[in-house]
Amino acid sequence: MASIRRYDIPHSRLPFINAEVEQVVFEGADHLVSSVWGGSTGGRIYFWNPDTGSRGMRKLPEGIPGAYMLRAAADGCLYLGCGNGDLIRYDPVADRFEVLVTGELKSITWGGCVTDRYAIWEASPGDVGVYDWLESRLVKVFRPIDTEYPTALYSHNVVEAPDGRVLLAIDVPQARFVLLNLETMTAESHTPDNIRGAGSTSDALFWDNGTLAAFVRGELHFMTYPGFELMQRIAWTGQGSLGGKACVVDGRLYAYGAADDALYVLDREAEEWEVAAPGWSDGGPATLHPWGDANVCGVTLSGLALRYDTRTGRTDRIDLESTGPMAAHALCPVPDRKIIVGAPFINQRFWVVDMETGDGEDCGRAAPGGGQINQIIWEPLTRRVLQSSYTTSSVTSFDPEALADWPNNPRVLASAQQEGQMRPTGLVHDGRYVWMATSPEYGHLGGALSRIDPLTCEIRIWRHLVQDQKVNSVQIDSNRRRVFCGTEIYADANSAPPTQTTGRLLSFDMDSLTIDRTQAIHDGEGAARVLVVIASGEVLASQRGRFYIWNAREGDLRDLGPAPPGCREVIRDEADDRLWTSARDRVGQLQVHDEHVEFVPLLDGKGEHLRIVDRTLYFADGFEICQVDLRDFESSR
Repeated sequence: MASIRRYDIPHSRLPFINAEVEQVVFEGADHLVSSVWGGSTGGRIYFWNPDTGSRGMRKLPEGIPGAYMLRAAADGCLYLGCGNGDLIRYDPVADRFEVLVTGELKSITWGGCVTDRYAIWEASPGDVGVYDWLESRLVKVFRPIDTEYPTALYSHNVVEAPDGRVLLAIDVPQARFVLLNLETMTAESHTPDNIRGAGSTSDALFWDNGTLAAFVRGELHFMTYPGFELMQRIAWTGQGSLGGKACVVDGRLYAYGAADDALYVLDREAEEWEVAAPGWSDGGPATLHPWGDANVCGVTLSGLALRYDTRTGRTDRIDLESTGPMAAHALCPVPDRKIIVGAPFINQRFWVVDMETGDGEDCGRAAPGGGQINQIIWEPLTRRVLQSSYTTSSVTSFDPEALADWPNNPRVLASAQQEGQMRPTGLVHDGRYVWMATSPEYGHLGGALSRIDPLTCEIRIWRHLVQDQKVNSVQIDSNRRRVFCGTEIYADANSAPPTQTTGRLLSFDMDSLTIDRTQAIHDGEGAARVLVVIASGEVLASQRGRFYIWNAREGDLRDLGPAPPGCREVIRDEADDRLWTSARDRVGQLQVHDEHVEFVPLLDGKGEHLRIVDRTLYFADGFEICQVDLRDFESSR
């Protein structure tokens, strides 16, 4: 049995992503509170007092990965809508969590609010729960709450309206307002002309009892309430867009500028935005909340708590030190630098592990915007580490010989965002160019294949290789000059109804830059994936738990039967052409026969993000990276 060398994955900043900021009494004094997404290690909530610097942290109940909704009620408690759809309550006096509703909503809670009697929380795919916190009972669940079709899926912005109803600014695949009447427990949907056709409203809040302020397509729309008639439109003329959640302090509206990390304030009479505090944040979205009569507070993605005094113009900062273990979401060994580069999930950061000492370090921000690194590869021409990221389909370049210093190192090499792309689904190198597969923005169909020149930063993008389908996987055959892709008919997170019926395999000629074959495995099946190119130049593909061998030159398909349970990825050791995979929480060889495949388990470990470099296998297992010399298995051939 081969020995496994194990490296600890460095702790990283736990992300304050999609979360709200709320004010609550904690340990006898007013504090602000927000939450981090901890994933498998569990979510946490962090408290801080901007005046005194007091801080505190509490872990959410076991099994709850995070909470995006945090709202205080008149009973002094904090109500949280959780990443598994549960509704829980934190009593700061008793310092105790209580699970109120479990199993009714099945996915991530995106937003909610609390009235003088009810807690309302919304979770994918557009379902809403109403809980009576006075009588401790679940009143109703709307499945979904949107009364128009296609139904909207996510409501990051939920607020009690001046007339006692609850307004849900719900979106994807289209923006819509839903009014929930708590007296009759009925809902009605509204799509005013000014938001019709928009994919989302990035924020919505009440300016006064008769005026709703909504951010639509980068503009601020003032609308009447409850008539939803457009009163005033204020354009955003800065770079990028306004991000995060806005707030009103002393009758003025403040918002965060995503491009320059500045805090902006609205001059409504002049109908323009002004910079209140340049360089206010440390990068990434900032969620805002008022504090007292004259302070704008917020928290950034990495846990920097901010306070801007509107009277003096001074900004104070508190590091909430939201650090903890996170499993790898992507990794890449670089043996000639004797390092392993990797990234955790959803905090847009990356880390480096020294192979000689085993020491690891969180290197900070890796890419623009919110999201995470999806794939990492080594680029031999520029001798850089390339990282692809959601939500901008960007590829950033990192020089491991220089200090990490975002946005200079890593720096943005190229992006497919200009073609409406959002999530990278594959990143490979053919020896000269880098190829990236992507899916489009929420609510849209039509993914893309991109070719990036690492020397010039030029990017070429082919959208709709198969009409209205996204590219879900990509593999390279440099010898035969082909790029192989799998496609599927579904929008990202099922955020738009499909127009096609069958996912396909396709072969793309690197020289002519054209598709030379597309082929379905089975008509009516919505997704097909390419896994690896085997020594013969044929492609191992998968569909609905079965493996297939595809000869793209001839158009032949051979059914290999069921895939091993839990098999997620397959890689090839080009030195001896053996295939490696993980299944049943083991890592081993995948042997391809004429009409079936055989999995031979050889190593213990969950085995994620498998990579082979210089006869050495690397993979992630929990909070560790494993390294195995494949020459130890030569006798087992």
